[in-house]
Amino acid sequence: MKTIYTILLSLLSPLLFGQQYNFHNYSVKEGIGQSQVYDMLQDSRGYLWIGTRGGGITKFDGNNFKSFSTKDGLPNNYIMCIKEDKNGHLWIGTNNGLSEYKGIKFKNYTIIKNEEIIVYDLDFDKKNNLWIASNKGLIKYDGKTFVNISKEINDKQIAINTILCSRNNSIYYANANGIFQLISKNNTYELIKYKNITQVNCIREDAKNKIWIGTYSNGLWFSNGNKFTKISNSDLINKAVVWKINFDRKNNILLSTLSNGVIEFNPINNEINNLTEKEGLANNHVRCALQDKFGNYWYGTSGGGISNYFGKMFTTYDKSNGLGGNFIYSIFTDSKNRTWIGNSNMGVSIYDSLKFTKIDESNGFVNQKIKAINEDNYGNIYLGTEGDGLYIFQNHKFDKIDKLNHQYIRYIEKDKEGNMWIASAGNGLYEIIPSTKNNGKNYIIKHFTLNDKLIGNRITALHSDKRNRVWYSTENDGISFIENEIPSNISITTKNGLPDNSIRCMKEDNYGKLWIGTANGIATIDIYKNLKTTSDFKNKLTSDNIYLITFDTKENIMIGSESGIDYLKLDEKRKLKEVKHYSKGDGFVGIETCQNSVFNNSDGTIWFGTINGLTKYNPSNLIKNESETVTNITDVKLFYNSIINTPYKKFVGDWNHVKFIELPYNKNHLTFDISGINFSNPDAVKYKWKLEGFDNDWSPASNQRSVTYSNIPSGTFTFKVVSCNEDDVWNLNPQKITIIIHKPFWKQWWFIICTIIILVGIIWWILKQREANIKKKANEAQQKLIMEKELIELEHKALRLQMNPHFIFNALNSIQSQIGTNNEQNARFYLAKFSKLMRQILDNSRNSLITLKDEIDMLENYLLIEKFCNDNKFEYSITIDENLETDFIKIPPMILQPFVENAIKHGMKYLQDKKGQIDLMLVESENEIVCTITDNGIGRKKSAELNKNSRDAFHKSTALIVTEERLNLLKNNSASNSINIIDLYDENGNATGTKVEVKIPIT
Repeated sequence: MKTIYTILLSLLSPLLFGQQYNFHNYSVKEGIGQSQVYDMLQDSRGYLWIGTRGGGITKFDGNNFKSFSTKDGLPNNYIMCIKEDKNGHLWIGTNNGLSEYKGIKFKNYTIIKNEEIIVYDLDFDKKNNLWIASNKGLIKYDGKTFVNISKEINDKQIAINTILCSRNNSIYYANANGIFQLISKNNTYELIKYKNITQVNCIREDAKNKIWIGTYSNGLWFSNGNKFTKISNSDLINKAVVWKINFDRKNNILLSTLSNGVIEFNPINNEINNLTEKEGLANNHVRCALQDKFGNYWYGTSGGGISNYFGKMFTTYDKSNGLGGNFIYSIFTDSKNRTWIGNSNMGVSIYDSLKFTKIDESNGFVNQKIKAINEDNYGNIYLGTEGDGLYIFQNHKFDKIDKLNHQYIRYIEKDKEGNMWIASAGNGLYEIIPSTKNNGKNYIIKHFTLNDKLIGNRITALHSDKRNRVWYSTENDGISFIENEIPSNISITTKNGLPDNSIRCMKEDNYGKLWIGTANGIATIDIYKNLKTTSDFKNKLTSDNIYLITFDTKENIMIGSESGIDYLKLDEKRKLKEVKHYSKGDGFVGIETCQNSVFNNSDGTIWFGTINGLTKYNPSNLIKNESETVTNITDVKLFYNSIINTPYKKFVGDWNHVKFIELPYNKNHLTFDISGINFSNPDAVKYKWKLEGFDNDWSPASNQRSVTYSNIPSGTFTFKVVSCNEDDVWNLNPQKITIIIHKPFWKQWWFIICTIIILVGIIWWILKQREANIKKKANEAQQKLIMEKELIELEHKALRLQMNPHFIFNALNSIQSQIGTNNEQNARFYLAKFSKLMRQILDNSRNSLITLKDEIDMLENYLLIEKFCNDNKFEYSITIDENLETDFIKIPPMILQPFVENAIKHGMKYLQDKKGQIDLMLVESENEIVCTITDNGIGRKKSAELNKNSRDAFHKSTALIVTEERLNLLKNNSASNSINIIDLYDENGNATGTKVEVKIPIT
């Protein structure tokens, strides 16, 4: 008991709040060639290059590491430095010379014949000359020749540690003996020595042209001109062994040190920040550092690989930080700001913002899993175990509540009156009422089960609402509440709109809605109005297998599942506006959350329990990533084989880049491997692509990193791809490749010409076969005679039908013209249609009444023939009310044909500037069939002027009079009009056609 008292007393002492950092550490097991990293570079393509001490060089794209060694052509596996020239080529300094890499293979250089050259440092001057700091002095390479400058200027400083080509066109180099400035004048060199600064390891120039010098325990120096000044206000910097100097975007200085990790120095306000293993750095021996274009920091260590600092939105703690176990069942921060954590290693851990302290059987508690934790109004801590009931920590000791012995406790909730509610798995609910005497130690316990009208005994979660009702959820029976210590007879299940009866968690927002997490999605219940249940989030979450729900300070929702956290942004009407998913790539490295293992601190931070540790969410660090991704087309494959391994490798340039490719027609199956580099969250990169000339639009956004097109037709196409980061910031400058697929040989001009020549020869040969040709012509003539005979017979039939002779003769002439031009198939088609029309008219003329269907069929044939005869000058449509029983309604034959004929002859005849349109519509109205015939012709007035003396005008007038008389007889001479003719005009008063309404009584 003394032990536990001492531990808890120490936790009550004043707290020290340390700054937490999120690091991803990568080493050999993740794919880096070796754990000692001596230099790093992010190239113009976005890739991170890692130079190791014995493992060669490694390329990282955010997802995968790829290492290169002497087996791949490097001269040596000990990499000292990496630089990129203005052409995008990489230059690699090794323990045995220099290598150039253009993305395909390594080109190694012999700097000095028969000499082993160690390249310590590299830099390029304004003319793109390469300067080399080596064990044999200062060497210059102009692209053709290596020159030992040290010998030319008679400088006996053999081994040189570092080199800088400054913006003022001076060359600075240094070693243990001092700094040397080389000034070029008229092809000669002037050397200035600064020997007051010794033990120099590196020289670098910042964005303001200030020169910075890092030393071996001789401090940090800078110069704006010829005078060097020491930064003397920091013992940490003065005593540090500085290997390299780098700068971030804000011009802060990053010092890589031998044993002090990384020292961040702000030269404006002299602020210093030190990152070491305690903050999560992989190793305190740091050889290099850089800030990538996405704002992330990378630190290369000697022995720990690389450490990537990616922000502080999520901070994760696990066993390596002193946490008892990585599986976190419960979290609670008490009134004394101690965070209690139930974890997989039994007992409980307490975090004081500085360290974790484990409490179990060895120091006064029990070895049990703690699934629920809470605190009463007297500061007593309630701890629910897995199978050993409830413990209360009070008066510096743990007391077991005997009445709850052997219970499996799932949740502990404090209501508005300070009573404690205990949810059990199998034995219902317990209410504990602490006594006002003796600081709550004396208490009353009440028990509620199925016998007391609970809806279930297996309780998963609890919530006390503003009316002090205690809501409880069950494993399989939905949700209900207890009011005034009486279980309600109301239960909410799938019948009321819940997505599932298996309830995992619940949380009330500030708008009176209770959010429910189930095994099949989430729902909301309006608990203060009508208990209306809404479930409209299906297929909008990463997973519907919900484990926990909480809210941030802006009342946005955070939902935990086996896949991480979904962050739901809601608008002012509490409607879903945006869903953002957090997982490993965002720093939420635990990924799978644990049921109800969440706690909101008063400062807005949120604790999440996962199966891989304890995670703290820091909303103040939630910053939108405005950095664009770097899009690359990493490979082009022809029938799944990289194009560099095919006969078409001539189209492949440096870095396996293809700008243009020509292929034959049968080499048309291409796959494009794409990469969008985003070190902030590589898993969240999305792509859109299109093959111009083949695709009409861009593809939907996808995280697919390979795109295949098969059976590409002949032509010229351009493949384009763009990418975006996790916050949908798109890099809209597409990477593109132009592809030409040649036509097959049978579509080539030479083949077509050859084919024509052969065909001409065949025709000439056919002409020679006169007997066969005469026989063929005789057969054709016989067929023509038969068709002409049929036409004459149809002509006689048509004359008997008293139709407009112009129509009959025009139709026959049009058909005959098709025969004359050897278009027999077309002629046969329209001849058959004309024959059918004649038969229909003849058959219908024998009856006083025909079905409406027969009349419509005849009109369709008639319009088809008229359209054909008028060279397709107009289109037509027939629309029939679906309520008309066309098979049973009967009307007089040929009652509508005259109006259609008038629309064609007088409306369409002189129509020139647009295509004609005739629309027939038949509807039933008040026991009448109302047929509307509308055309877009020239109108009655103009038609009358043009047809004043024509026979068509007489035919029109007679047909209308006769038809109107027939309709009037059917209507028993009713006063209402059977025919209404309406002239149509546009807004300027110009005629736009005619509409005729014909009313036919239904008999």
